[in-house]
Amino acid sequence: MLSNRNIVLFFFFLVFSILTLPNHYFYRTFGLDYGIANQALFQYAHFQQAICTQLLGGQETPYLALHISLWVPIISPFYWLFGSYTLLIFQNLALIFGGIGLVKLAQEFKLSQNLTALLLVQLFSSFAIYAALAFDYHDNVIGACFIPWLFYFYKKDSYFLSAICFLALLISKENMAIFAAFTAMSLGFVYKENGRNNVYFSFGLILIAFSWFFIAAKIWMPALSPAGKFEQLSRFSHLGNNLESIIIYIISHPIEMLKMFYFSHIQPDSFEMVKQEFIWVLFLSGGFALLFRPIYLWMALPILMQKLWNKELAFWGMSFHYQIELAFVISLALLASINSFNNNRIKYAILISAVLLTAYTSISYMQHRLADYKVENENLFDPTHYFSPLNISAIQDKLAQIPANVAVCAQSNLMPHLANRNKIYHFPYVKDASVLVVMEPNFNTYPLNPQSGIVWLDSIRTSGFWKEDSSAVPLRVFTR
Repeated sequence: MLSNRNIVLFFFFLVFSILTLPNHYFYRTFGLDYGIANQALFQYAHFQQAICTQLLGGQETPYLALHISLWVPIISPFYWLFGSYTLLIFQNLALIFGGIGLVKLAQEFKLSQNLTALLLVQLFSSFAIYAALAFDYHDNVIGACFIPWLFYFYKKDSYFLSAICFLALLISKENMAIFAAFTAMSLGFVYKENGRNNVYFSFGLILIAFSWFFIAAKIWMPALSPAGKFEQLSRFSHLGNNLESIIIYIISHPIEMLKMFYFSHIQPDSFEMVKQEFIWVLFLSGGFALLFRPIYLWMALPILMQKLWNKELAFWGMSFHYQIELAFVISLALLASINSFNNNRIKYAILISAVLLTAYTSISYMQHRLADYKVENENLFDPTHYFSPLNISAIQDKLAQIPANVAVCAQSNLMPHLANRNKIYHFPYVKDASVLVVMEPNFNTYPLNPQSGIVWLDSIRTSGFWKEDSSAVPLRVFTR
């Protein structure tokens, strides 16, 4: 007979699949970043060096120059089974794996089955998960799912398996190393009573994490990048022009940095309400537990810094994948909070309140929010998520006719389906592509504005160099 927690795990795997798989089937995934990941998956599956050709501007860049993310090559053998859906399926499975880790940790704290099931429901109801899943695939989602396992093995004094989980964090993305370092500090504090060896082990993990980040940022990524630098730092150029100057600015302006968690670095700026919305939603989604267990707030700090100190608006809000780690951190804080009470009624009251608040917040903000998002991608309660006006079968058949050995230029939402090739370019960067694929209507003109996109497409039609095939409308396939 299935236990409550197993029912919860199975139910939410279905929910995650219902969210992610239709988005890809209905052409609602995007070149940046799912097309990039799928091209790398294809290349690794064929034992090739992964070279990304999908960046805006059309420049070719090694995949690992974008991020030191190793989950795609690890998962790549499964490309032969699941094709362009591979990474989405594994992302869903990883979340269930993370939930199982939380169950194992809860068992170590002697939590009852019903309380453990409630803790799982709270985790899987978090807006951070749905925001991430609605925006395709990201390696840091996989890494975040090892957080509860790291705490579980650390509590069990299993240093080898703890190190494996810690490595899983590091290989997810180079900036996860900073989060990993703060996590190691939190581990050392939470389990300090386990003995001096645990403290030493925690200190070793901290050194490894910071070393990993600095080597990645100063050596590996600049060496791989055509620009010869760690390009992710450009998002913090308002703080300094290199890693050292950014660190010095942060240390020397503590009051300003505290303000930047809630306000924009540019004043006045009406868009700072997006930050404030995120803070409020985080608090309602169990984030209040971070205030009662500050060591977990410390653990969350690098994620909050990378989001809210960033100069790009897309990072500030509750949308996308930039806060997925917080879902697991909050669940750990809730577990630690209720463990401090002996009275089961208090434990139930805290967890039931957390579940109701988290679920209500996620559902409410699926309907409307200040941060940019797509209703049809994320809102499980909106009929538009389950249908598409496109003739899917006709589009699939036509795309399948494009040979895998030809260079293609395509609009963003077609790219993840056409990434099984070494050369695919993001519209409007044609380069040496012999096939151009867009939809009209449903023309996604990004990065051009709609008017410029239409003018650009008209110039293709009137150039005399391209032959148009409109037999699978709205798909338009141009060949030369």
